[in-house]
Amino acid sequence: MSLRSRLGVLQLPVTGVGFLGVAFAASQLSAIPPSPPDSDGFVEGLAVLLFFAVGFVGFVVAALGLAIPPGENVGIRFNRWQRRLFVGAAVAAVASLVVPFVAWPVLASTVFATEFSVLAWLVLSLAAVSALVAGLGWRAAQAVARRVG
Repeated sequence: MSLRSRLGVLQLPVTGVGFLGVAFAASQLSAIPPSPPDSDGFVEGLAVLLFFAVGFVGFVVAALGLAIPPGENVGIRFNRWQRRLFVGAAVAAVASLVVPFVAWPVLASTVFATEFSVLAWLVLSLAAVSALVAGLGWRAAQAVARRVG
């Protein structure tokens, strides 16, 4: 058994764990009760931060899981460009956290530090989600075209 087929067996379980992490974080984020009126909201903020981290790690794991080449008879057969989209989604997601923190000290003396950091986070997060959705949509369109045509 080659290394490629051994790794290919892990494509769907790794992706599934990633998507389960995203789903768990989203469901828990929607269920967080509001803070009491006399509270400073620290516990609620900590819970939001924790579930954001779980969802973020889940997204990166799911994107990298989809980028694993399939095994001999197991997995989804994405082409090279689709797998590159998934790797790009993971890189953009990690960059969405790293770039604002790197840019903040550089731009701290200007009035654009906060705006640039928020804009960089939003643009890179949108790029990450768009790349993942584009790769999955591309493969779904290929599967439908093959089935219909």
